[in-house]
Amino acid sequence: MVALIAVAFFYALWNRGLRGALKVRATDHSEDSPIEQIPERLLGSGPPVPVFEGDRIQVDLRIESERGTRGPARISGAIGSTALAAAAGVIPRQGWAEVRTIGPVRRGPIGARDWVLESGDPIGLFRHRGPSIDSELALVLPRFTSLAERPQTREVEASLAAPRAGSGTEMFGVREYRPGDPLRRIHWRSSARHGELIVREFEPPGVQILGVFCDPNPPTPDAADQIARLAASEAWDCLRGGGRVILWAPGAAPTRPDESRSLWSALEWLARYPYATDEANPHPPLVGDAIAVAATDNPAIEDAIETIKLRGGSARVWVVGDAELDVDVPTQRTGLNWPL
Repeated sequence: MVALIAVAFFYALWNRGLRGALKVRATDHSEDSPIEQIPERLLGSGPPVPVFEGDRIQVDLRIESERGTRGPARISGAIGSTALAAAAGVIPRQGWAEVRTIGPVRRGPIGARDWVLESGDPIGLFRHRGPSIDSELALVLPRFTSLAERPQTREVEASLAAPRAGSGTEMFGVREYRPGDPLRRIHWRSSARHGELIVREFEPPGVQILGVFCDPNPPTPDAADQIARLAASEAWDCLRGGGRVILWAPGAAPTRPDESRSLWSALEWLARYPYATDEANPHPPLVGDAIAVAATDNPAIEDAIETIKLRGGSARVWVVGDAELDVDVPTQRTGLNWPL
């Protein structure tokens, strides 16, 4: 018996030359996806995989051996709210994997929690449990479609398509200093606050910027999903037409001006929407025209729309549900069904 215990103990030590791994990828994509292939992501390496809501994700539960055949071993943890586990008695030199499918997935980040690898001896006397690993594996982006054919979109679209006279002197945001920026553009107050040089960024002549203002406190997750879809669709139409887009919700930091031509930046911002409110971000970005998407009456959004009108810009509103916004602009109502 003592000899058996000693053999089991040394086998358990020898069996520690194993490593657990997860690989995640989308197995099917929304028709609205602007890319044909979603990249793979290994646990603990690189940014989260972009996936569209309604997709399914395929997860490879892998156990890899660096020193030849080993075993037994078990890998377990959770992805989002789904608990997963897989085990094998023998792990060959080329490794071992078991594939699981999760979904359809909802908008938002998907995290891997409490992932551990356990190994031991064949008779179960000794067990080694590796450290727990947590990581964000995937970011589920909102679905979107073109809304350009809907009648009430034409007013803002015409404004975006028409170049405005000017010499690029209207400031629409700030950004970090880059070599070659004129010193006269340095925004000294922001530079002092951030501890680095910040410069003013001006609207180029003939380019109009659309602001998409989102409800900061949607009443339900379903309402938040619908707001994100509508905002993504409006951004998509604007960018396809050669415009620029800045997304904002009262109390949240807007998308950066240098991201205003990037659909992916807009989708990533909307994937994490809604945001915790922050009194440091009370004011809307400086934009020429605006579209509000709301499910509640929000004074900050109403004030932002009125400011756009006073500056001579165009504005309209999407209302999800039965809320009443105190704004005198074209309004469209919708429920929670998608597509509209």
